[in-house]
Amino acid sequence: MINATGTQIAFLVFAVHFFSMLLGEAIAGVIGSPGMTASFTALLITFGIAVGLLAGLQPLRRFAATELARPLPLPMAREIAIVAAAKVATPAAVVGFAAAVALSAGETASIRQGIWPVDPARAWTWITSPTGLFQLVILSWVVGPLVEEIVFRGLLYRAWERQWGWVPSLLLTSACFSLCHPTHMASSFLGSVIYICVLRRSGTLLAPIAVHALFNILVSWPLLGQLIMQAPKGDPQSWSTWAPFLACLAFTVVALPAYVLMSRRDARDTATC
Repeated sequence: MINATGTQIAFLVFAVHFFSMLLGEAIAGVIGSPGMTASFTALLITFGIAVGLLAGLQPLRRFAATELARPLPLPMAREIAIVAAAKVATPAAVVGFAAAVALSAGETASIRQGIWPVDPARAWTWITSPTGLFQLVILSWVVGPLVEEIVFRGLLYRAWERQWGWVPSLLLTSACFSLCHPTHMASSFLGSVIYICVLRRSGTLLAPIAVHALFNILVSWPLLGQLIMQAPKGDPQSWSTWAPFLACLAFTVVALPAYVLMSRRDARDTATC
């Protein structure tokens, strides 16, 4: 598997994702439990299959163990914290971009309907339920970052990097990652770019795993998610109402390309020189 091409790995990823979505819908429909939603069931199936493959197949198990054994450079600790905090701007930047387009076209009403489908009361009910807490703490904060970084940045990115170089691989891997997160594709694409940059600058998967986990914690509903996932108060026709999101957009437009440029050298290549 570790000698597979990026296309072969991507095909397997999408096959598992598609199968999990279909099976999740079927199981949720049969069970009919309010807490057992199709999306939650699909997540359980997806991560269950991924963990089973990574732990059950010797080449994958050896690969994961080797990657996770690479030590995290001590100077990267501060950068990980800064990048995780700065990454919070990416979902807000997506909203800022949509707001800028809508304001220019005079169609701001559509922003509230399309970006904030979350009802705060329902969100709190879900997050305080046993199923919601399990999804938040176990799947989103722990299993998700670990599995997704091994699969996307460890296997998929490195496979395409060997074939076509790091920039095409960065773009292709991020596109695949975004397609596997259909509810927030744009911010997932930007997030994958950041994770790959962290991987290249540190030389170890532990760094993007840490950034991924910290980011998921920060943007969860009990914390900053309440600010990002709810529409701002004020006149939607006013640019000032959207100022925080537009500021995040401006920050991301400048900071993300700069961070990509800073990641031109892979720490693994430097270590072997």
